[in-house]
Parts: sequence; C-alpha cells; structure tokens
Amino acid sequence: MTKFKVIASVLFTALIASCSSNDSNDDSSAEAYFNFTYDGKVQTVKTWEAQKQGDFIEVMGTSQEGIAIDFKFNTYGNLFQALTNPTTNSNIPWMEASENFTSNTFTFTLENINTTDKTVQVKFSGKVYEDGYDHESDFVNISGSFKVSYKEITPQIEGVGTFAKIDGKDWHGLSFVGSIENQTKIIYTENDSEYTIGIAYPNSDAKAGAYNFTSNSSAYRISFQKYDVATHENINYDVNGTVTFTTLNAVLAAGTFSLTATHPTTKAKVVISNGTFKESAGF
Repeated sequence: MTKFKVIASVLFTALIASCSSNDSNDDSSAEAYFNFTYDGKVQTVKTWEAQKQGDFIEVMGTSQEGIAIDFKFNTYGNLFQALTNPTTNSNIPWMEASENFTSNTFTFTLENINTTDKTVQVKFSGKVYEDGYDHESDFVNISGSFKVSYKEITPQIEGVGTFAKIDGKDWHGLSFVGSIENQTKIIYTENDSEYTIGIAYPNSDAKAGAYNFTSNSSAYRISFQKYDVATHENINYDVNGTVTFTTLNAVLAAGTFSLTATHPTTKAKVVISNGTFKESAGF
C-alpha cells in the first residue's frame, strides 16, 4: 500500500504569505541569516518566516531569484517535509525531499533551539525530487543553513505525537496519514527514519482499554514497518505486544504500547518499548 503523507493541519500551517524581495523578515535577531543553494546556484534569501507549535516547527525562506523553501520538523531534529517551489519563475518545478526514509537522501541537522530568544538554527543538504515517492524521478541538490527567530503559537491540541524506544533508541514520530481498511481505522506515524508505526482500532464502536495483539488481530493493535532501500518498499513485520487506549473517540486517539516486531523472512527481531501516542483521529 502506498501512503501519501499529509502532515496534520492541527500542527502545521503552511507559511504561504506572499513575500516579495522588498518585504521585511521582521527578525529582531542581529545574527539571523538564511543561506540557500539550489542546483549549484546561490539564492539570495532576505525574507523568511518561522513558527513553533509545541514540539513542531515550520520555517520558510523566499529568495530574490524566485524560489521558496519550506521545512517542517520537530524539536528532536526529525525532518517531516522539505519542499521547494517557484514564486515568480514558472520554469522552476515544485520539488520535495523523499517521503520515504527521508534521512537516507537528505541530511537535516538541528544545531540549536534557544527557547529564551526564540531562535532556531539548522544546516541542511540533499536531494529534492519532482515526486517524493519516486526515487527515480528528476531531482536537484540543495544545501544551506539558517538561524531565524520563530513565533510561538499555542497548539490546538497539546502534546500531539508518538514516542517509543526502538531497540533502545528514542524515536519521535507524528501521524502523516489515516486509513480505513476492512472497518479498521489506522493512524500511521513516522519521522525521517526508515520506520513506520501504525495505530489500529475499530472504525466504529471503538472502546478504550488494554489489549493484547498479534499480526492476526484485526484491530486494537500496533503495526510496524521498515523501509527497504533495495526494493523501495515497506516491509510489514510480524508483531506481538500490548496496547492500552486511554482516549479513543472521533477526535483523538491516545495511549501506550510495547511490542516485539519480527522480520517475516529473516526472523530478525526489533524491540519497541515505552511507547506512547496522542494523535488526531479526525479523518
């Protein structure tokens, strides 16, 4: 199944304010900057905008040469989307970093967040594609860095996101798409790594509570996938674990989970522990 990423609107509002090269960036920091190279050509970025909602940040810069670049990421350094698009030059295509295992082809380094001064500092480099789901589509290389001030915005829902330890390492994700399959509602969560965690429960008459599950469970379960760079497909692992839904309604799904995931062929195991989730269920 191909899953098309839609970043939750309750967290990210695209910074599409039309900015001309004469606009002020309204950045009070004397050290603020935005460097950007597109397909080997240096862009002159003098306008930018940034906002932070809870653990999630969006930054967009616009160059005088007519290219906008937009980043969506979290305070743990995970990149959810990187987009470039034309603002004045119709010959420039819309491009995006790979939507599958983003960090495999795009390096995004969160260098600093200063919550007192409300500034964020980042370095980036990698490929942006005409089709983020097709590794063979046309691409260009981009690179750069920025340090900008952000505006703090109160989230519509506090504490949204999914956390787990995957083989002992912290993993922070966010729902990017919802699916209804055979009367089962699934919230897929991911970050820029190769892993996808799915939260599944009945589409109707869902009830909060604690549940044991396996891969054969139709609902009240957690699924686990790993992206294979050789086949460019997600591998569905066999799972065995427990999930507790503390909140389950038409708006929100929240709870805790733990499981062991097993590769269907090699039988290699991945241990997922200390899992928590609070995700929008409104789809």
